[in-house]
Amino acid sequence: MAPGLSRNGSLPVDEGRALPIATRLGAILLCGGRGMRLGGVEKGLLPLQGKPLCAHAAERLRPQTSWLAISANRERERYAALGLPVLPDRRDGFWGPLAGVEAAWAALPPSLSLLLTAPGDAPFLPRDLGERLFQGMIAGARRSAYAHDGVRGQFLCALFERRSEALLRGFLDRGGRRAEEFLQSIGSAAIDFSDRPADFWNVNIPEDWERICRRAAAEQEAR
Repeated sequence: MAPGLSRNGSLPVDEGRALPIATRLGAILLCGGRGMRLGGVEKGLLPLQGKPLCAHAAERLRPQTSWLAISANRERERYAALGLPVLPDRRDGFWGPLAGVEAAWAALPPSLSLLLTAPGDAPFLPRDLGERLFQGMIAGARRSAYAHDGVRGQFLCALFERRSEALLRGFLDRGGRRAEEFLQSIGSAAIDFSDRPADFWNVNIPEDWERICRRAAAEQEAR
């Protein structure tokens, strides 16, 4: 049994509070979609200030984790050039982001008890995303938590303890696809991030890309 884990694989509350969260946490950047609303573009590889969106997202998550990988079904060699493990879905066809989460659980080092998920096309992810989700999860005695930006749930920005792996596999086996539905089915806690909603911006339509570019340019100019 890994140090700090209970016999059922969950994270004891007292030990979790006593240890730096990054030592317990792995993360997956979800880049496995088809980008249909943008004409099939590989969103995580869109260039922003000289590097792919996914690289910006990775820079936000690296300090928060002990292990980081990318979920991708296309352009895997280009993602691998970023120096991170690249995990394809374990199911045939495009099952959506939860299939990427399933692949991450299979690859997550056994010493880690928590998995953080985030979209790979979100370059401004909160630098304390994992910590705030963890504290909210513990406070609510839940097995998972997700970010809420004050207007809507950011269901791909979520934290799960290891007991969720089997629940996710069962959900997918039953034909489930939607992240929101899965999170609700396991009683996930919604954690308030309304103080920084713009940190969750990602690319779904051309207007999203334009505002991301404007913010990146403004931040660079302000440095």
